[in-house]
Amino acid sequence: MIKIKHIDGKKYEATNGKEIIVIDTEKYSPVEYFITGLGNCSLYDVVEMGKKHNIKNAKIDIEYKRRETFPKIFTEFHFIYTFESNADNITAKRWVLSSLETYCSTINTVRNTSKIYYTIIHNNDTIAYKETILSGNSSNVEEFEDDDFGCVA
Repeated sequence: MIKIKHIDGKKYEATNGKEIIVIDTEKYSPVEYFITGLGNCSLYDVVEMGKKHNIKNAKIDIEYKRRETFPKIFTEFHFIYTFESNADNITAKRWVLSSLETYCSTINTVRNTSKIYYTIIHNNDTIAYKETILSGNSSNVEEFEDDDFGCVA
């Protein structure tokens, strides 16, 4: 469980029961935290899968688009992975696709509402440029009973 409480002004305190972080929304917005979570989830997967192949200098840049009207849902993400390893390019691409299509639960949560693109720069070589994964298929959306959960923000 995550718990968040308002401190004052635009500052909040969040805890996962192990650590406490202070969120200053004037410096880093909730939307930026959300996008950070998407990227960190996927980059974590890629780094973990690449450990046996000496993955290093791994980073991710994220471009995104949102609807202009409320609710300003995300419509598009472009995840740009850059890393080095001693794996071949096919293996490196498999790490990214495994994360995007299977393991990263945060990205898989937005797949039905957002177009997902990815670029991979492996060992300074662009091995994939703005390729896409299957997304935006609302038939994959699971129906949930009304459980009194919701969000107005």
